Formats: sequence, C-alpha cells, structure tokens
Amino acid sequence: MESGFAPERVDKQLQKLFPELSSRHIEEALEAGWVTVDGKKARKGDRVRGHQLNCYLLQEHITGLRTGNPDLKLSVIWEGKGEWIVDKPSGVPSHPLSLLDQNTPTQWAFAQNSEMWREFPSVQPTITPHRLDTGTSGLLVVCKTYESFLHWRGRFQAKAVHKKYFAWCFGKAASKSLQIELPIAHSSSDPRLMVSVQDPAQEKVRPPIQEALTLAKLIREERGMSLWEITCTTGVTHQVRVHMASQGLPLVGDSLYDPEYLKRPIRPQFHQLRAFELSWEGTTVVVPTESFFACPATA
Repeated sequence: MESGFAPERVDKQLQKLFPELSSRHIEEALEAGWVTVDGKKARKGDRVRGHQLNCYLLQEHITGLRTGNPDLKLSVIWEGKGEWIVDKPSGVPSHPLSLLDQNTPTQWAFAQNSEMWREFPSVQPTITPHRLDTGTSGLLVVCKTYESFLHWRGRFQAKAVHKKYFAWCFGKAASKSLQIELPIAHSSSDPRLMVSVQDPAQEKVRPPIQEALTLAKLIREERGMSLWEITCTTGVTHQVRVHMASQGLPLVGDSLYDPEYLKRPIRPQFHQLRAFELSWEGTTVVVPTESFFACPATA
C-alpha cells in the first residue's frame, strides 16, 4: 500500500490509501489509535512515507463494519424484494455517522447479507431512505440494494409515502384535533435545534426554511399527559417534536424542546414518539403499539 516516496502528512497519506474514508473518518481512526508509526499512535500532522504507516487495525475495523453486527436484533415487520421495514427501537440511530458506530440498521443489514457491502461500498453507508430520530421508535425502511434505495428515496421526496405516529405529550389540549402548518428551519444560535418560523422576516434562523404540515388527533388524556395520533405529509427534521411544542404540547421526555423538562415528574430516557404506520401505493404496514399505549411512567 505504498503511496509515494516523499514524506507527507499522515492524513494525506491515509486519504490516498483509503479513498472511501471521509476526513472525519480519518480523524476518528487516528484518535482511536488504529494507525501507528513505529509502534506509536500516528498524529494527523506527522510527516511520513506511506510504507511507514501501520494501518492493520484500521483495515480490520473496516472489514468488521462490512461484516455487520450479528448481535444487533431488529424485528422485521415487512419484507420486499429490495427492502426490509423494521421496528427500530428507541436509542438506535437510523444510520451511522461516525466510524465508531456499530449499532445501526446498516450494521444489522450487513449481518443479514454478507454481500451487501458490494451494493453500498462506502464505509458506513446510509441505506435507509428516510430517518427517525434516535429516540423515536417504529417503522423504518432499510434497503437491500442501491437501486431500491434510490427508488424509495424518490418516493419520500415525492411525498408518496404517508407516515403516522403516536406521541405522548405534556399539557392539556385546547382542541381534539390540530392542523399545524408552520415552516421549520434550523436555529441560528443552536445547531441542535429546529424552530417553527412564525414570521420569517423577524426571526433569526439558518436557511432553508421548509414548509411543514402536521395533523394531530387526540386519543386520550391521562395524568397531565395526552396521547395523540399524528399524520405528517412532510418530513422535516424534528417536525412532530417542534410542531407539538409550538402548541404548548411538548413530547414527554423531550429534553430538547420542552422548556419545563427538568421540572417534569416523569422524564423517560427518550422522547415518547412511535412511527406506527407507513403506507404507499396501496400498501399499508403497521407496527404493534400496545406497550406504547401504556402511560409513560419511567422517571
């Protein structure tokens, strides 16, 4: 794996040796100590010749990622020729971001089919054409082939897939049905936050400002909380959480969008949102929700 005779920065050498890795991945590999020079942890700015780099641990990690994670268990709710629809648990990210991520549907899928990496050759690929927040549980499409991924991505972009959720919220509803049609954008002060845009001319947000429509129907109220069935005709990041909070109905367990979170008597580990139905082209898939219907009680 020689990349030339002239000394060059370690990160530049690694970009040549592993073109499938992003700059972030290379930084993570160096931080993890998976690349060494003369037995010592390599640093990004060190100048070396390519043959001096020992990348065995990095190559071993990449091979492991492509093998998948057989210990991660996901329930398959529906299976087609080019995709699975799984029940993603709360706490599992929809797709990997870091080179260190080994507990996502991508690693689960690779463990189901040892040849899938040929369809998705990049390291840590996204094979889910839509996403659920890490804390959100429920139905997630996981594609087996790149052709299927593009097909499903097109469906979602064309708004041809309809999504329904159940959500537990704090607060008393002013109405049994809500139609929330507020644009959403990134906060200009906090990169984690999305905000509902009441007046684009007055509010400081980071573009783009995206149109969003959420329909909510009250199911029942209990112990200062309310259970809602929610339909989204758009798919903006954090849409349900932002829109319900804008109505004074923040999701139970949502530390990001509930200003009273620390004062709540009930603070489950994750916000209480479950994607229970996906429908497209005459097909409807529903996931079990009985346990979710029980009123949250984990402090």
